Amino acid sequence: MFGAPTGWIGLILKRARFAVRVKRICKKKNLPFEKNGFFWWLGKNKSGKHSFTVTCGEERYSVKLIGVRNPAILFGFVNETTYEIKDYTFVLPNAMDSVNYVLKAKEPYRFPEGTHPCIVMVPHSVKVTLREHNERKQRQEIGSHDKAPEGEFFFGENFLQFLKDQ
Repeated sequence: MFGAPTGWIGLILKRARFAVRVKRICKKKNLPFEKNGFFWWLGKNKSGKHSFTVTCGEERYSVKLIGVRNPAILFGFVNETTYEIKDYTFVLPNAMDSVNYVLKAKEPYRFPEGTHPCIVMVPHSVKVTLREHNERKQRQEIGSHDKAPEGEFFFGENFLQFLKDQ
């Protein structure tokens, strides 16, 4: 009963912590940081609006924040207008095979012209997949620095490390 509300609260707290850490790194490294709106750090999986842009030297990285409320929710990219989730949050271990992926519609992500598109997952799922050509059985697991349908994919900690290395 308390799993769903605490999951959303955890998502908000993890995003807020991520936002503070990104801004701290940008300030320390003197990297120009542009937020896209007042609540830029909340981001929604279904929204097409990017969250923020960071300039590292000559490159500009535009970031779209996505995430899941619980690591037990598997996340999958399908194409520019669809993603899928498989929620194991409230499933008994012997019934896990009966849970299927659920397709979710989304807006195509819109990144500013001339920027390197990045999709950053905070909080992250234990498994992120990419399904090509709408083949339901052909899912490839992806990780940080892998190609997603609309940009380069990162887990939150890996993106922070990427900024620190700039």
